[in-house]
Amino acid sequence: MTVAPRPASADGLLEAVSGDVETRYSLLSTRTRDASGTSTRTEISSYGARANLRVNYNLLPKLNLNAGLSYETDLSDPSGDEAGADTEVTRFRPSVWLTLRDPVLGGALGYDLRDETVKTSGLPDIGLTRETYAGNLHWRPADLPSTQLRYTRTTTRDDPRASVDTTEDYLFLKEEYLYRGLRASYTGTYLRAEDAIRDVESSQWSHEGNLLYETTFLDGRVTVATNDRILVIQLDNVPRLPVPPVAGLSGLDDTPLDGPPLAPNPALVDGDLTTSAGVNIGYPGPGGDFARRNVGLDFLTPVEVNRLHVWVEGFGPENPPADIATSFSWDVYTSRDNLTWTFHATVPAVFGPFDRRFDIRVPAVRTRYIKVVTRPLPGGVIGATNSSLYRTIFVTELQGFVERDAREDGTQTVQNYNLDVKVVLLRVPFLYYRLNASYYRFDSGAEADVQTRYNMAHGLFLTHRLTPILSTSASTSFEIGREADATRTAVLYYASLAATPLRTLTNTLTVSGSAQWLGEATTTSNSVVLYNVAQLYRGIDASLNLGAVFTTEEQGAGPRVTAPSPGSGGPAGPPRPRPPNPGSLLDDPASGALVVRQEVDDGDGTVVRRDLYVNLGTGITPHPSLTLTGYYLGKLSHVSGGPGGSRDTTEHRLDLGLSFTPFRTLALSAAVSVEAETDRDTTVRQNYGLSWAPFPDGRLQFSFYYAENYFPEHSRTIQPTLRWYFGAARRSYLEASYQFHTTESDSLETESHLFSAGLRIFF
Repeated sequence: MTVAPRPASADGLLEAVSGDVETRYSLLSTRTRDASGTSTRTEISSYGARANLRVNYNLLPKLNLNAGLSYETDLSDPSGDEAGADTEVTRFRPSVWLTLRDPVLGGALGYDLRDETVKTSGLPDIGLTRETYAGNLHWRPADLPSTQLRYTRTTTRDDPRASVDTTEDYLFLKEEYLYRGLRASYTGTYLRAEDAIRDVESSQWSHEGNLLYETTFLDGRVTVATNDRILVIQLDNVPRLPVPPVAGLSGLDDTPLDGPPLAPNPALVDGDLTTSAGVNIGYPGPGGDFARRNVGLDFLTPVEVNRLHVWVEGFGPENPPADIATSFSWDVYTSRDNLTWTFHATVPAVFGPFDRRFDIRVPAVRTRYIKVVTRPLPGGVIGATNSSLYRTIFVTELQGFVERDAREDGTQTVQNYNLDVKVVLLRVPFLYYRLNASYYRFDSGAEADVQTRYNMAHGLFLTHRLTPILSTSASTSFEIGREADATRTAVLYYASLAATPLRTLTNTLTVSGSAQWLGEATTTSNSVVLYNVAQLYRGIDASLNLGAVFTTEEQGAGPRVTAPSPGSGGPAGPPRPRPPNPGSLLDDPASGALVVRQEVDDGDGTVVRRDLYVNLGTGITPHPSLTLTGYYLGKLSHVSGGPGGSRDTTEHRLDLGLSFTPFRTLALSAAVSVEAETDRDTTVRQNYGLSWAPFPDGRLQFSFYYAENYFPEHSRTIQPTLRWYFGAARRSYLEASYQFHTTESDSLETESHLFSAGLRIFF
């Protein structure tokens, strides 16, 4: 027998070890002067060190070991006027996971410890620790129901367990079966929470069943889709009740009171707390979109809400510094129709040390729609932190709660059913009938708090190409339902004629309208809109939209009726060109255009409104490196009657944008927005940016960054950075940077200088 030498098994384990060590120093000097001329100066010296050790090794072909150890310490030494105390923050985080990677039967076991200690001179030390034990199992056999099972035990306590000592057990089970067009699933959760300090224990069970089925028969002429969902939540001694939403909503809009309706965003309410929902509240960068971020919930029926959780991710393994987390201000708005919003309150938010979420306490309100609005991070220095380093802070989930002083027991039930039937009557012209029915019921457990809503719509839809140039579409539908304890009926129609005389020119004329009755309230609306989109030359696009809307509202004593936006009674017209920043102030709830609005109260509770629209936009790309955009929107409104009395307003908006990248190493951008409105000061928003990195592929790299903003305050940032990589792999490096930042507003002027240096070594 011959024995050949072979490497020890430990060699493979050592090869799977990696890590990095980082040391950093920064000096921030800040001078502020208020309107009275009083100046203050502050300097903050910060020292920091961080070490990370990682192991990722396959013990067996399908068994993986993933372990890590992170240690970090930060020392802050302030001086000058109003200087605070010296502070040292230490973070320690070990973790280990064993994962069985098998497509049919897999799972994982893990442990994670987060320990944070804050030492402030003259004050007692503050320590907070969270331990998490977790395990999950999945079974996905072919042609059989799949199973997911997860268990997590989390213990959070302070030192010496004076104010925080909680334990949470969470169990998640999901069974799902897929067969052709059938999808049946059950999801169950159990949450048990114990507070040893207050000697309180609570639990929460949830059971959700979902049945979806979709099929097509008779050679594709008939399509049937149905979705039946029931959710039951059992509560025992729970102080914070979840309010289940029907849909998540989001948008970028600087006019949150009457901007365009928020768009559906299912990722905001899918239960996934770590995957981005596409809304970034981090620093957008030079030339980026600084429009306010709107995220909201639709509960379908009015419910009580007094607390919101906004979950975020995308900024690395550690939470953002306190000065970044506390810099956000949150405005809360409510609405009954997702068109007109009412400002509710401006509230701060608490960002947890472990849970990556903003905890927003909202003054109690009963509403169908609720949203929170905040601005993204500006470039520059916030507190002692360079906010331009946090370019990605993604919102992942939005949750609503109602919290009461007394703990509650009971059962909440949500039922939701949808049926959609489509029957093709003719192939040419394409004519089909559509039935859509929905039912929703929410029972909070209190006899007086049961919300129901149903709707049934019957419609005929027609599309036909008349000639190679002309095409048409039309629809008419009748709806009947019940909401807000009142019966609702509606008749809607839509017709359009589209002409494409040239491949680069499209003209579409749409006529639409509706008549709705909700209780004693009646609303009729008729609109005519002409869309024009042209490619004048290669790289030059233009759009011109004209329209008119005529609305009559007779409110009576019943609930308010909301007329749909023009064109909502049928298929949408051609895509409307948008300004470079989606959701910017050029978006209009109806067609995006000059609006002449006239409302006349005839004395018997009837309001007549007339709207005219004009919107002009263009995009010019004379060279792949240069893009120019320009959009104009005007609004002229006359209102008489109603709660506001007689009033006339005019509004004009202009958006201009430029993006120029002459070389791979140089990028320039500029954006200007002008708003003028009756009885309001004209606002001018300007944003300029420059980024230059002359040696992008070398070991020695130099970059220069410049940005200037004029809204809501004038700020300027200049930042050169020098980085030297030690090797050809360009991993370990030595870096030094300097940032000069100024901010000017009516009440305060701030000037800051930030020097920072760091060394990071990977192994």
